[in-house]
Amino acid sequence: MDLPRRMSIPMLAATSSDDSSSAFSNDKKLTSKLSSLSCSFYSTMNNATSKRKISPSLTTSSTPSTIITRSKSTNSEGKNDVAMDDEYGAMNSAGETFTYPSPYHLETYGTFGHIGNIATCELPRAVLDPAFINYKTYGTLNAKRDNVLVICHALTGNASLEAWWGDLLGPGNAFDTDQYFIVCCNILGSCYGSVGPSSPRPGYDDENENTKQKDGNKIPRNKSNQAIYGMDFPDVSVRDTVRLQLLLLKHKLKISSIKCVIGGSFGGMQAMEYCVMAGATRPGGNNGTGAQQHGGVGSNNNNGNGGKNNGAIAYGIGEFVTKRNGRIEPFVRSAVPIACGAAHTAWQIAISETQRQAIYADPKWNNGRYDPHDPPNAGLSVARQVAMVSYRTPLGYAKKFGRALTDESGPSYGSKAPWQVKSYLEYQGKKFLERFDPVTYLKLTEQMDSHDIGRGRGSIEQVLSHVEIPVCVLGIDSDVLYPLREQEELVQSMPNAELKIIQSDAGHDGFLLEQDQVAAHIKSFLYSHD
Repeated sequence: MDLPRRMSIPMLAATSSDDSSSAFSNDKKLTSKLSSLSCSFYSTMNNATSKRKISPSLTTSSTPSTIITRSKSTNSEGKNDVAMDDEYGAMNSAGETFTYPSPYHLETYGTFGHIGNIATCELPRAVLDPAFINYKTYGTLNAKRDNVLVICHALTGNASLEAWWGDLLGPGNAFDTDQYFIVCCNILGSCYGSVGPSSPRPGYDDENENTKQKDGNKIPRNKSNQAIYGMDFPDVSVRDTVRLQLLLLKHKLKISSIKCVIGGSFGGMQAMEYCVMAGATRPGGNNGTGAQQHGGVGSNNNNGNGGKNNGAIAYGIGEFVTKRNGRIEPFVRSAVPIACGAAHTAWQIAISETQRQAIYADPKWNNGRYDPHDPPNAGLSVARQVAMVSYRTPLGYAKKFGRALTDESGPSYGSKAPWQVKSYLEYQGKKFLERFDPVTYLKLTEQMDSHDIGRGRGSIEQVLSHVEIPVCVLGIDSDVLYPLREQEELVQSMPNAELKIIQSDAGHDGFLLEQDQVAAHIKSFLYSHD
């Protein structure tokens, strides 16, 4: 059945708690097994949704067989329910899997991603093997293989674009499946079909049950007694996620050029990394040496000059290029980052940390080595409730709830007061437990905190000055989590950028809830730029 857009949440009682070689082809047997297991412990699948056929092939029909449109839900009297609009529909791991054909070096491996002479032995080393991500495609790839839109999802999103930006997808819409080939990738570390904390741990099987870690704890296992990464999943950065997506686009899908990268919130941070890695002009003075790391085609080798600073580029700036119209150009031709900044600020890290502390405070947390049959759900629920407050605004909460009660006969204040806002938050916290686990949520918030386009590259202003492709930055006038001044700063530092403002009382979640405004800005920008 169709998913409701801006779905109203029913109130709970106040007492409720709430270019490439064949090496880039997938080992389908392995990746199918890993992908199917990566969320098997934690995610609740929506069977009806997962059965829908939206082909991920390059020759898919121009219209996805199912476009999910969400609309306001109403009660039996036709009146809108009291609860706030919901930003997500049903979530699942449907899609295809891309697996990197060799060990994938993360940003923290050796000198990767940094300027100058850095001793590899002094840095943490991190490798994912296998490294795989889930993705979905919509529409038809043209003969030039350049009619491509890449859509990046937010913190708890997935590759199923129709579940959260459904009103933008389909013929004649902003993500026009008659005109564009649309790719949406899941992020590294997620539990929606990509490798993450809940994925099977390589090198372990049922016979390793008594294997110990160096710290004396058992290898994390899920309810089925399968060894998983758990808290041992390595630190992943936004750059790591975007680089693997770029490798998918270039080597498996064989995309020649990306028309536009679009994303909001965490998706906007990914869009900014796309701008730097694949939409920027390489700094001068590199004599081609900087291209050795990725050669413009996105290999995953370490610095080819042994870490010496021989006038090489600041690694990561303009490393992915393409040959188009007889010349070398950035692989990405334009971008629309929404509701984000150039780096995660102390304010945003503090809000993330508050959520993590809620998880840590749960007595069942046990430093992340918790019983899979009895996880620290109370802590995760509170973490989600904190997030839901930060995503909205005082005005939004006042309009929706005020001081209203779910039961007017109950006490009007005190510990037993049945506040509607309390019921709403408890509902959101409880609902979140159906689709996420504590370790995955913690690791993804840490990845979001890694966002800093200047790290190892120079000042943010210097880095942004190399992003010469057209960029349309969208900001939300009521966003208290990623305030409008951060989008203004992005525009001021990029030579070919413009700012458009979304009017909304919804705060940060306006990028998901104000789909008409978002769509209008995106359609106008796409029409105006190649």
